[in-house]
Amino acid sequence: MSDQKWRTGRRIFLAGVGGSIGIAGCIDRNEAVEPASDPVCHWNNHFITQVQQYRGDNFAPTRRGALLNLAMFDAVNGAAATAGDTHYEPYFIDTDRAPSGASPVAALGAAADEMLTQLYGEPFDATLDATVAAAERGDVDTGITWGRTVATELLESRSVDYTTDVFVPCDEPNQPGCFRRDWNPVHAQIDLWAINDPEQFQPPGPPPLDSAAYASSWKEVHEKGDQNADRPQEHVDIAAFWRGAPGSPRPPNMWNVIAQTVVPQSGLDVLERTRLFALLSIALADAGIIASKAKYEYEFWRPRTAIHEADRDGNPETTADPSWEPLASGGSPEYASTLAAYGGAAHTVLESVLERNDYSFEFGSSIQTGLSGDTTGVSRSYSSLTEALEESLLSRIYVGNHFGFTMDHSQTMGEEIGEWVISNQLQPHE
Repeated sequence: MSDQKWRTGRRIFLAGVGGSIGIAGCIDRNEAVEPASDPVCHWNNHFITQVQQYRGDNFAPTRRGALLNLAMFDAVNGAAATAGDTHYEPYFIDTDRAPSGASPVAALGAAADEMLTQLYGEPFDATLDATVAAAERGDVDTGITWGRTVATELLESRSVDYTTDVFVPCDEPNQPGCFRRDWNPVHAQIDLWAINDPEQFQPPGPPPLDSAAYASSWKEVHEKGDQNADRPQEHVDIAAFWRGAPGSPRPPNMWNVIAQTVVPQSGLDVLERTRLFALLSIALADAGIIASKAKYEYEFWRPRTAIHEADRDGNPETTADPSWEPLASGGSPEYASTLAAYGGAAHTVLESVLERNDYSFEFGSSIQTGLSGDTTGVSRSYSSLTEALEESLLSRIYVGNHFGFTMDHSQTMGEEIGEWVISNQLQPHE
């Protein structure tokens, strides 16, 4: 973006550089721009809109969310550090490189604008203007230059995330327990964002096919996940809401929407909010990668195959039912569940940073959900973050594409990932 666009010479530079970073409507009265009341959520909302328009899988949006929120965090954090404010260890860009006097909020907006423009190919001028209009202090032009630098360098550092590979399902593809369909395992090969040793978070694996634990979960999904006319409508509604079909925010970013919903109740300032979304984003990204590694390792069959071929599993408690059909079958190996890993990681990060769980909230009316990702205007209400998590886990039983043991193991894995991220990333600067 040219200097001309930013009306060279126009500055917003306010005195009083100590303390925490806030947001307010400080704006040149000659400009008809409404200041963003919450720039962090404002940009994340734009991100969710882009995800809904982008018909891809779960993982590309998770990567993009991490890039967006880490860029905003490092930009604001660097500006806070040079101003002598409370700040944190950076993710990628050393705070010593930040210029003095930069507007933190302008840096946030420029980092977000640069990142989303590079990722989605369209400018976000109005949102950038509204963000800059909310700047309380600091040099706007300096902040914009710094924010763009942060975003550009961070994006370059992740420019080779994707590789190609071939998934070979089991030694004998038709053996009991083996996933049957083609699957692109690329997301099991991506470099992690924060975690050094993914093996420490690998789940224990599915129980033996002839075990009581397997039979119990088999019976649960056989009963609750069947696409039949007399199943409870509430089960169908829950399955549809959390499905994550193309056109929806996708399962990981349902937690981004939840964060946008509860953060205004938190009292966090701008830097703290960027840190929360950054921690949330990298926990989600690493949870998805590690869960994909488990899918690659265990190659476990989906309930539809398991129920149709129950006469081959060696378990006397299961009986083949070729007529059974789920609401959705799943396009990757069943174990682990990325949705459960996302939920466990996100719940842990949000509860830890916000220091409470009992948020009453409603969300969904402004996003697309449904089995096909084309349902709008549907909201669901929760009395806590835990209630939302538990419902999301049940949704995969109701949709008929996961076993209960997988949801339990994957939730635990996600929680452990979230705890590690909270304890090791973006720590207070000593």
